[in-house]
Amino acid sequence: MVEALLRETIDRFNKKADGDPNLKAELQGVRKIIQVEITDGERYHFTLENAHVGELNKGTTQNPDIRMIASSETLHQLRSGELRVMKAYVTRRLQVKGSIEDLLRLRKFF
Repeated sequence: MVEALLRETIDRFNKKADGDPNLKAELQGVRKIIQVEITDGERYHFTLENAHVGELNKGTTQNPDIRMIASSETLHQLRSGELRVMKAYVTRRLQVKGSIEDLLRLRKFF
């Protein structure tokens, strides 16, 4: 269920980046490996490179640039818009291990 949500979110992000020249320019030249850790489920990882998110992979990866840790419920609420990324972060429902710059970029993902 979370895997389908992540795949849908990746597809939505890629379409948004393709159609938004400002977002595309902002992320041009950026390469980040992102690991998503579901506290009540699986772990996944993917790569953001040049304003495009690649394949979603199950499992962990070596040395991710960003680790995103949340429950499946929190991810569903982020995806539906019921919960905003910054509110989830401040209330510790979403933990992000990475730079503040990476956190700000992550907002664009949801």
